[in-house]
Formats: sequence, C-alpha cells, structure tokens
Amino acid sequence: MTIEFTQLALFLLAFFVMVVTPGPFVAAIAARSAAHGFRSGFAMAAGGSVAEIMFVTLAIFGLATLAETHAWTLEILKYIGAAWLLWIGWKLVSGKAETFSDKVTADPGPAWQSFLTGLLLNLGNPKAALFYAAIFPGFFDITRIGWIDAVIIIAFTLPLGLASDLAYAGAASRVRHLLRSPRAVTRLNRVTGGVMMGAGVAIAGG
Repeated sequence: MTIEFTQLALFLLAFFVMVVTPGPFVAAIAARSAAHGFRSGFAMAAGGSVAEIMFVTLAIFGLATLAETHAWTLEILKYIGAAWLLWIGWKLVSGKAETFSDKVTADPGPAWQSFLTGLLLNLGNPKAALFYAAIFPGFFDITRIGWIDAVIIIAFTLPLGLASDLAYAGAASRVRHLLRSPRAVTRLNRVTGGVMMGAGVAIAGG
C-alpha cells in the first residue's frame, strides 16, 4: 500500500461532494424509482456503480487519458444512454396509467434493463471520466499506485456512491405508495417521464 490515510481521506471528501450533488444521473434514478419502485432504482444505481469502478480503475492505471483521446467512444455511449432514457420517459408520459396498491406494483421490466441504463449513462458521461482523470493526480502518486491501493480506493468509493444513489432512489420510491387513483398516477408518470426525458437531453448535451 503506497497511499496515505490523509490522501485517501481528502480524496473521499471530494468524491462524496461529487456523488451527493444532484445531477442528470441522480434525477434519472429518482424518476425511475418513483415510477417503478426501489428495485428498479437499485438496479440502475448498481449499473452506475459498475461504471464508477471502471472509471476508478482506468484513472488509477493511467488509462483515463486513453478515454480522453478516444472521446468518440464516450460520445457514442453517451448518446445511446440518453436515447434510452428518452425512450423510457416517453413511454411513461404516453402510456396508460395503472394504479398502485400495497401488494401490486407496476411492472418495471427486467432488472437488467435498469442496470444497463445506469451503466450506459455513467459510462457515456465524459464529465465523470474527466473528473477521475483530473482528481487522481491531485491526491495520489499515479506512478507508485498499485492493485492493493486500487482495491482500497474502490472499497471506499463504491459504498459511498451507491449509498448516495440508493438514498435518492428510496426517497423517490416512497412517493408511489401514496398513489391510488389513475389521475394521480398519470400526473406522476408525466412528471417522472418528463424528468427522465430532461435528464436524457441534459446528458446528450453535456
């Protein structure tokens, strides 16, 4: 282990500020959780966490520069994720409303779809790649860092990022249990669908 505790603590502070600040990805998780429940939001957050691990690994071993020089690959992933989010939002806005009950919830579709959406959205976010490319050299000596250091950093960043996303997902999912009428569900679908579509537009334009 080459990293020092103070280096790790300062980096985690910066990372925490980044992940708790609401952005398009957080808005997408909240909207999906409100529309389809915590399970769907959890799967989406898990996909985003896998992307975070990939970014951390790339940054640690100096490959973040490769992502910068091949920005077209990030652009493709970004637009795929944004298009998928726009499609999901449109389905909510234009679909038929179904009421929720205490025992029956709306079908969110396979969990892998939510997982893949979260993965694509984070992988296609050039800001995330640039954050890791810029933040690591400021806190760690990239020339000395190794696999043990990578595991330690991921062991701290993964729970922090996932916990933040799940907090938003949990708060948003509670809203759906208050809905009992088709009119209320329609309003929620339009709001959450609009948020998803807005997040898609924001990601595509980012």
